[in-house]
Amino acid sequence: MKILMTSDTFLPLIGGAEIHVQNLIEELEKDGNSIVLVTNETRVSDFDKSHSVIRTPWNRKGILPLFLLLWHESKEADIIHCHYSYRLSAVACIVGRLRNIPVVVVLHGLGTLNIPHAEFIYRTIHSIYRYISLVFSTHIISTSDDLAQVARKYVSNKKISIILNGYDKEKFNTNVSISDSLRKQYENNHVILTVRRLVPKNGIHFLVEAIPYIVAKIPNIKYVMIGDGRMREYIEERINKLGIQKYIDMLGSVENDQIPAYLKLAEVVVFPSTAESSSIACAEAMGMGKGIVASRVGGLPELLGKNEERGRLVRLVSWEGSNYDAPLSLGKERYQELADVISESILTPDITRATAALQYAEKELSWEAIGKKTLAVYSSLINRNEK
Repeated sequence: MKILMTSDTFLPLIGGAEIHVQNLIEELEKDGNSIVLVTNETRVSDFDKSHSVIRTPWNRKGILPLFLLLWHESKEADIIHCHYSYRLSAVACIVGRLRNIPVVVVLHGLGTLNIPHAEFIYRTIHSIYRYISLVFSTHIISTSDDLAQVARKYVSNKKISIILNGYDKEKFNTNVSISDSLRKQYENNHVILTVRRLVPKNGIHFLVEAIPYIVAKIPNIKYVMIGDGRMREYIEERINKLGIQKYIDMLGSVENDQIPAYLKLAEVVVFPSTAESSSIACAEAMGMGKGIVASRVGGLPELLGKNEERGRLVRLVSWEGSNYDAPLSLGKERYQELADVISESILTPDITRATAALQYAEKELSWEAIGKKTLAVYSSLINRNEK
């Protein structure tokens, strides 16, 4: 099968959607499919050495050249697969309509969710991209029911499938080893871990505010914070003001190959987000059988179970749907509740939940499983198109 794939963002930028695109391409190519990826990310990565990637900058004045590029690359394609309901997707959907090629649009956050505080002109343009992507596409794959609810405002539910994000079970599993030096570094501590970019919607600043409440119950905790981003300076200021420097290791960006060891080390992995589809980082923690505490928003309840079968859920914000407009602070009772659940997870580990999370991840969230579900959607659309 020949697949033309688009993604507005891609490696070397690291995020959930970029990892999704990388792993999905690798999985689909294992089955002999031929894939060309077109992206607006112009920086080259090592991925380009062994895969077909066309990098072209986005320019609103250059929509015609982009249209012509997609038109040319799609001439032998069996299907067009677009990530995000955003700029590239909008153009690709028009190309697909004109060529009578099925177009699948995968919903991640970008394009589907509103960008907070954006100017009116940008909100209008983004809503046009979203409308064209959702209405002109042949089928929509949502990475969570939360994002699917947005799509249902535009199209029939029959046009939507839900396929959650996956994880690499060869890298993230219970057999991961920890170096002696890393183990010794934290041997007398209960380790709390986050692996998130330091941006408002990931809620890392909420967890920082909860640390004093945790320390009051468990003095020998160490919060290992992996990730970087535009909130780093603010978070550092709050850590200093709260006087909790000795309880937190801010590691910044860490190579992906090192993440499994830190997950193995952690007793609790936390996702205090205000917006999330089916988090790949959460799937990775599940695949290692870790205790997980997450906010009750977006796709996190889908992963952990709405009745908390596979992890603990905390209501940090008043909404349940994903929302990028994260507040800078919460009420003290929210921090206390987050701290209480994390403390309980450390003091009385729930093996039943952790085991259920591991089993669910291995069965439903491997990239092999995601690839098979995606190919099934392709085949259905191509067969329907040929009738």
